[in-house]
Amino acid sequence: MLKKFWNWFVKPEADGRRLNRDVAFIINSLREGHYGPIAPEVAADLRGDIDYVFNTFINRDEAFGHKRALDHLKRMHGEARRRRDQRALTSLTLAIIYIRAGALGDLGTPARDAVDGYLSEFAHQAQEDSGALPPQG
Repeated sequence: MLKKFWNWFVKPEADGRRLNRDVAFIINSLREGHYGPIAPEVAADLRGDIDYVFNTFINRDEAFGHKRALDHLKRMHGEARRRRDQRALTSLTLAIIYIRAGALGDLGTPARDAVDGYLSEFAHQAQEDSGALPPQG
């Protein structure tokens, strides 16, 4: 009983709930709110960011790939914050949520599904160049 109560406020159930809540808020803001005009560009950046970290870190190193991918995304997020680049900040935040939700497994499935749904909504408008991370090729 105490463990169930503890997990409600700490790891990993709390992380899953927080990621699900955060991704819903961000995607809702992109669809309906103030950031609506940049939604297609954020989707293109997000697709590029996710592909980049999977190809560069996660697929190459099973043991430490997720940690290196998160470290890289957090570093890029800090640079985007210093530049005050809202488009890059939003796409990198969603990429961090996507990677962290993948590490949680079933608890993070709703967050990953929400990001995948957002990406599929703007897939027809996606461009190849990310803008936040170096282009591939």
